Amino acid sequence: MKKDVGVWIDHRKAVIVTAGDAGEDIERIPSNMEKHVRFSGGAQAVSAEDIRDRRFANHLGQYYAAVTSRIREAECILLLGPGEAKIELKHP
Repeated sequence: MKKDVGVWIDHRKAVIVTAGDAGEDIERIPSNMEKHVRFSGGAQAVSAEDIRDRRFANHLGQYYAAVTSRIREAECILLLGPGEAKIELKHP
């Protein structure tokens, strides 16, 4: 069975469109992530920022794993989106 997938993705959500012999399907996957904010400041701010960055990266990893699990069987994948998420998904 032929299965082509288009993925529009950013850090907030992914929209997956699957087209195959059985028809088309659209699935939305929210990241459930707050906006990633960077702060500048002293030593205490740096450690707090590092913690936020690690949490953000871990959450992104789980989000990308959820998206990847739904497109794994595709013969052809088209990645689209406005920011870095499409590149991060392609190169974990």
